[in-house]
Amino acid sequence: MASTLEVRPRRSRGGRESGSRVHAAPPPCLRVDSRSKRRIASNFVCLSSAELISRTTSVVVTLTLARRLGVDGYGRIEFAFNVVFWLVLLLRDSSDVIVTRELSRHPRLVRPLVDQVMAYKSLLALMLFTLLTLVGSWTLAERSDWLILVLYGSMLFTTALGLDYVFRGTERMGLVALSLCVRVGIYAVGVLFTVRDASRIAWVPLWLTLGEVSGIALVWLNYLKHYRMPRPRLTPRFLFIMIQRGRTVCVMQLSQAVINSADLLVVGLLSTWGEVGRYGAPHRMVTALLTFGLILQQAAFPTLARLWRQTAGAGREALDSLVEVLMTGLVPIAIGCTILADPLVHLILPREYAGSGLLLALGIWRAPLLILAYLYQTTLIALNRETAGVRTLLLGAIGIGPLIIVLRLVFGLAGASLGVLIVGLGLVVAGYASLAREGRQPAWHHHLGRPVAASLVMVPVCLVLVRFHVLAAVGGGGVAYVVAWLAFGGIGHARNWNNLFRPPLKAQGVD
Repeated sequence: MASTLEVRPRRSRGGRESGSRVHAAPPPCLRVDSRSKRRIASNFVCLSSAELISRTTSVVVTLTLARRLGVDGYGRIEFAFNVVFWLVLLLRDSSDVIVTRELSRHPRLVRPLVDQVMAYKSLLALMLFTLLTLVGSWTLAERSDWLILVLYGSMLFTTALGLDYVFRGTERMGLVALSLCVRVGIYAVGVLFTVRDASRIAWVPLWLTLGEVSGIALVWLNYLKHYRMPRPRLTPRFLFIMIQRGRTVCVMQLSQAVINSADLLVVGLLSTWGEVGRYGAPHRMVTALLTFGLILQQAAFPTLARLWRQTAGAGREALDSLVEVLMTGLVPIAIGCTILADPLVHLILPREYAGSGLLLALGIWRAPLLILAYLYQTTLIALNRETAGVRTLLLGAIGIGPLIIVLRLVFGLAGASLGVLIVGLGLVVAGYASLAREGRQPAWHHHLGRPVAASLVMVPVCLVLVRFHVLAAVGGGGVAYVVAWLAFGGIGHARNWNNLFRPPLKAQGVD
């Protein structure tokens, strides 16, 4: 297994002979570019469609639970879920990102990698579950809270057995998308039909785990059709390579998990369950939006991982297109949600969630800031330059807890959201600087002009229409934004998004 994560690209010998007008064939890494456009587009459509279904369903379930469980009950499950979410990300991202990168370059390594990764993740899952159980029994006073935490903790084992990384690395996202829909579908149906009040709160994590098992089983069936049954084994050599090469990525992913949910955990430790519920409802809505930006990164990651062989210009143009797409969609959503936060909360949540409007207006800005910051970090991983930004990301993860505690005590629940925004902005600046040192920074000032200008046209339309109904403001504001964006030349500029799907052939240099 020494070669599993040690395969290095060979330099192409193609080129143009002296004095000849005949060009040799482009290097192999560039000949596949003609298919990259269709592949990434298909992957993005599949994953985005699945995420749209998943997140829409998840929001419906969240709003239903917020009503049925009450603000205290919802606060309990939201806190337990976010604690386990940290551990799930540690388990998944300690290996999956590195393995996905290697499989995107060397698909022939699927079987030996799965054998090793499954053994590694199963052992780590057992250790984390044991730790979760013990710490929960020491810190949670009520037995029911401990039971909810342990039931959510069962997702550690489903994560350990998951094989999504195989199909992400080999760029077969359709099955991953279908599996995601199955998971959320079973979870939603189970919760909506069985959890009627707070007395059945334990069924929420049970249905979530059952949905995960069903989706993973679907992936397993497809895996067994193409490959043999996994034979888990963990060799010291593989473990050494994973620790050596994966520790930086693991630190980055765990730091992202800390930054994503540190505010909710601090609120959970310093507040009543009712306050956790009022903070957690808008937090979950923003998290759903945050996922869409991450899906675009997942769809483009395999191709970005191949761009390290090309010149800096190739990677920079692809990153430019990614940033352009994200900002065009996220800026108007953040601005619109800020000005319509109060009426939106009054429309979708019960009266006991009063005061969550300000939390939504502040929290929505974490989506564009964190998505952009994590995109920069994902690009550094794809380029084998993950160490360039890990120090700043780790510093943000270490400092966000104390910062949120101070702001929470001074400004209340709104201070917790403000702390995340401060850290997010710092990460964006630091990530951009890291890419600039590699010569691959995006032209960010080109990507904000049209979205901001079109959003300024949208704002008065929303303020007028909200007097009639908040849904009229949402629909009318959306139409105003699109019309203004087109009037400012957005459609012509959007043609440059083709670079997202097809790295330029003119960049034929090799690192």
